[in-house]
Amino acid sequence: MVKLKTFEIILSASDGFYGGEILQGYVTVDLKYPMKMQAIRVFAKGKAFVHWTEQKMRGPGQSRYKDIKHHHATEEYFDFHTTVLKNHDKCGKKFVLPAGKYSYPFRFQLPSSLPSSYEGEYGYVRYYIKAAIMKPWRMDHVTKTAFTVSSVLDLNSLPQASKSIQKSATKQLCCLCCSSGPITTFLSIDRHGFVPGEPITINAEIENLSGRKIRSSSVTLKMKTTFHTTQQTRTTSSVITQLRHSCIGKGQTDTWNGEQMFVPAIPPSYLLGCNIIEINYVLEFRVDPIGPALELYIPVNIIIGTIPLSSSVNHYLRFQQPHSSNGYGATNNMPMNRLSLQTVNAEYILGSVNIKEEDDPEYTRGQLNYTPIYTYYIWGG
Repeated sequence: MVKLKTFEIILSASDGFYGGEILQGYVTVDLKYPMKMQAIRVFAKGKAFVHWTEQKMRGPGQSRYKDIKHHHATEEYFDFHTTVLKNHDKCGKKFVLPAGKYSYPFRFQLPSSLPSSYEGEYGYVRYYIKAAIMKPWRMDHVTKTAFTVSSVLDLNSLPQASKSIQKSATKQLCCLCCSSGPITTFLSIDRHGFVPGEPITINAEIENLSGRKIRSSSVTLKMKTTFHTTQQTRTTSSVITQLRHSCIGKGQTDTWNGEQMFVPAIPPSYLLGCNIIEINYVLEFRVDPIGPALELYIPVNIIIGTIPLSSSVNHYLRFQQPHSSNGYGATNNMPMNRLSLQTVNAEYILGSVNIKEEDDPEYTRGQLNYTPIYTYYIWGG
């Protein structure tokens, strides 16, 4: 006989929270039949967790065995709990909650400084709410949901963010027994700092004076994540987005003339406030010759923030309709430099994860598939 029809957590802000804000919502319970219980409790937790394993074969001959070593680290940001329903007449004793629908509010004060939510291959920064119906002599009913916390990284506070980038590279290829002419490249980007939704404007030139065709050239934005334990580190690389040009013939030149790569919804650089996970972004410009030769490769460090450079916003607004009132341009009584770009909350470009953990009961309810959300600026194109 199924007594519990609905058991879920509803948060006051579906678009996430900032450090220092009030985390509040309510637990809903819908019982088809009366249920014995001791209490209904709510738990809120924020933590970073890193884990990976290494496997090595050890020992001689038939005595060889697989040695598995675990590397892990944890960093806790808060661990709150409260009881939203209990028997006031007999403290700690069981009682019967009649059939019906119920709603129990909860409220927690978040710490003022928290790292942004992040989900990666070997670790995460995760925030979640868990509610439990505590039952005497039986397994508790548990429901769980994660929520996004956003930190602030103001690009205007970072001198490097506004500096332009110019880089060049040359590669000399060998053609049979003779050297051919070089492949030369030049890459230019007007600054280092960007926010999700903002375009990275690519200006580049490739001159192919070699004796081979060039298969393609590409610009790729990658996320480099480093996971730390007390003894080891591990780094992963994820492709965020990419632009590509096709073949360049012998003696030909190819130009990237102001092409735009829009930054998708991703967490800010560095993951400030977390000591066991670090995020950096690299823009890679590659030229791939046909045949047995290594690529020509120019890496550029990019900073992803949450507040855009004022100079970038002003430059963008200068080209908008002067009487627009849709949030993109100026109005009759508001100067352009006082306006903000429109923003939305967009889902993490690399997708969702399942937040069920080893210590959660097998039949844990709730929104277990979770996708972090990040502020995305409607920059236009």
